[in-house]
Amino acid sequence: MQRLRRIEAIGATPAGRNIQKAWLDLEVVQCGYCQSGQIMSAAALLASNRHPNDSDIDAAMSGNICRCGTYVRIREAIKHAAKESAVTEKGS
Repeated sequence: MQRLRRIEAIGATPAGRNIQKAWLDLEVVQCGYCQSGQIMSAAALLASNRHPNDSDIDAAMSGNICRCGTYVRIREAIKHAAKESAVTEKGS
């Protein structure tokens, strides 16, 4: 049985924490309209695939539409979060 996770609690997970940090580090947000969905999808992707490639990212994020067109920054933030996860794993 899976637990329901809301955007308010996403930072409680390692993947969610890394995604939130990457979003801030790379200044992904423009208008904020789609960000909850983008962050939730990105965190779910990293929780299931720690090293996604561009195709993995595109597939995972395909259901989210960003009216500002920040797709490039979103992809880079996901890659950034994946790298941060790898660094954290090595340090553990």
